[in-house]
Amino acid sequence: MSSLPTAPDLAGRAALGMLASALLCYGAAALGLMGWPLVVLFAAFLGCGLLSLAALRDGRVAIVVSIVAVLVVISLGSPGDDWDPRSIWLFHAKRIYLEGTLYAQLDDYAPWSHNDYPVLVPLLMASAAKLVGQSNELFPKAIAPLLLLPALLLIGSSLRSRQWLALFVLGLLLMGGEMLVNGYLDVAVAVYAVAALATAMRLREARVAPRGVDLLAFALVIAVLSLLKNEGVVVAGVVVGFVLFEALVRERRLYWKVALAFVVAVLPLLAWMFAVSSAGVGNDLATTDMKAQAWARLSEQGGSALILKRLLVPEWVLLPLLVMAVMWRRSVRQPTVVVAILAALAYGVVLYLVYLGTPHDLNWHLRTSVSRTLMPVMLLLVYALVVLMDRRTAQNRSGSVA
Repeated sequence: MSSLPTAPDLAGRAALGMLASALLCYGAAALGLMGWPLVVLFAAFLGCGLLSLAALRDGRVAIVVSIVAVLVVISLGSPGDDWDPRSIWLFHAKRIYLEGTLYAQLDDYAPWSHNDYPVLVPLLMASAAKLVGQSNELFPKAIAPLLLLPALLLIGSSLRSRQWLALFVLGLLLMGGEMLVNGYLDVAVAVYAVAALATAMRLREARVAPRGVDLLAFALVIAVLSLLKNEGVVVAGVVVGFVLFEALVRERRLYWKVALAFVVAVLPLLAWMFAVSSAGVGNDLATTDMKAQAWARLSEQGGSALILKRLLVPEWVLLPLLVMAVMWRRSVRQPTVVVAILAALAYGVVLYLVYLGTPHDLNWHLRTSVSRTLMPVMLLLVYALVVLMDRRTAQNRSGSVA
């Protein structure tokens, strides 16, 4: 009986299977295989998700699967009438479904739909439509919350206590709100950023040589994160950069396998960017003089202050920083906590610079996007607090047993 897989093992296999099959879908579509191979691979994606049901005896898995199942059901029962889901992700998905090619949007039709955006999620939405034989705004939209499952399973395995995982999920629900079910991908970017940190730190804290399966999990998470939205690769680079930096400072050691896995994982995104560039499709930020815009706003009275004010609107998110400041001795001894805080603050600086150089009206851009773009910062801070408390609980239990 000891040879049977444990619940965490089954959950890990389910997560890796979902991530791998999603990327295989993307690879097949990139090679022009848009028929039955795509449907088979997407069915494998769903099947791997169902495999997680075999691990429900683990409380952490039960929490994750239950929450994702509820979110999927709610998403199936509500139309996608918000701007980003309807006009970007679902629109691109319908184009892929109707035209039968991954590169449908590279003709730059309807440029307001951000045709330069990566198309992993629209492809999965189109694959869902192919599976049921028609495209609508309900079934494909449910892919967004379903895609949270593998990342949350990997995050759950990084925590020892289900109570602290429950707190993390509660923070996700409070921050995500309607974005968890209406087709927005900003929640997915935040969750996968935390999963990237969790899997990277698993490699970083391995007492022996890292297992191949852990390295694979990290690479798959990075590949999916970079293909979610343009900012996915930015937050991935920030997280991995601080993982390597913290290890170099604390241990005087460079984890080159982590760096190499990151480089390999972003190759699909680089291929997409090459296709976008070859097609002459532009980006609203890259095609403007951001430097001139930034200098102009720095010289304007209140321009920079307005950005800082909007970025600090959710004051309650500063609570994790306050708690960790009070427990700073414990915090600095936890590499995961240190990296999460540094990555969150650094990505906050990136957001500040982006808003400083935005070509759009500053008030409009902040009002319509800051609650979404700030999610990786907020969720990384929540994860830092949860890890700190989780490790403290584990130490107290081990001390009691001793």
